[in-house]
Parts: sequence; structure tokens; C-alpha cells
Amino acid sequence: MQRKEKALKLFSNRCNCSQAVFAAFRQAEVLDEASALRLATMFGGGVAGLGGGLCGAVSGALLALSMRHGMGGIEELENKKRTYEFGRQFMAEFEKRMGSCRCESILGLCIGEPENLQKAREMKLFETICVDAVATAADILEEML
Repeated sequence: MQRKEKALKLFSNRCNCSQAVFAAFRQAEVLDEASALRLATMFGGGVAGLGGGLCGAVSGALLALSMRHGMGGIEELENKKRTYEFGRQFMAEFEKRMGSCRCESILGLCIGEPENLQKAREMKLFETICVDAVATAADILEEML
């Protein structure tokens, strides 16, 4: 299964956007899927389900980029700068394609408020816009990795 398909399948099986992207794009030889899902849990729904922060698909992608390129100790200090550059590049491209990197801006409402969460479900935003966000993050990661 391709990584994009994996991300979309995880998302359709009730993983949040961050979990779906990170688990699909993690370095499998370094981190198992269950651990990736646990680590990325907090970053779904605009971070901790608050709805106003960074889109979870973006967070998951940034985790995947950091896992691949990040600083693993002080002897790898140069990796920090390079990883930040990859992150900025990813976010600029995601914003170009999705209009924003912020959950609330992408969805058009803040899902951290219970009435808006219900409205988002009724409008099927998770099955449409969020699926697009996961797919877009996957597409950009495929181009970058």
C-alpha cells in the first residue's frame, strides 16, 4: 500500500489527521505504527481538538519530516536548521494548495466549540475538507521525501 493510501485509510478508520499522516510517513524501521499513532494523537483537530491551531495533517507531516531530517543530538546541530527549512517549505506549499495551515481557516469554523464540531459533522467537513488536507499533506511529503 502506498503511503498516501495508508494515510487516507487510517483517517477513514477514525485516526485523526495528524495520526494518519505521521503513521503513514514515519520511518517504519525506527518507529512502529502504534507508537507513531500515540505520538501524533495530541496534534489532531487543530492541536488537542481546540480547532484553532495548526491543521493536524500539517502537524503529522512536520513530525514525519522531523523524524527523517531532525536533530538527534548536539552533534547534529546543523540538522535543526535544515529541518526548519523543510518545515517552512512544506507549510508554504500546503498553504498554497489548501489556503491555510490553520485548522479553523481551512474548515471555516472552530471545531473546538461543541456546536461547531457538531456543525462540521453535519456538513461532512471531515469527510471532504479534512480528507483533502490529509491527501494534500501526503502529496507534498511524497514530493519532498
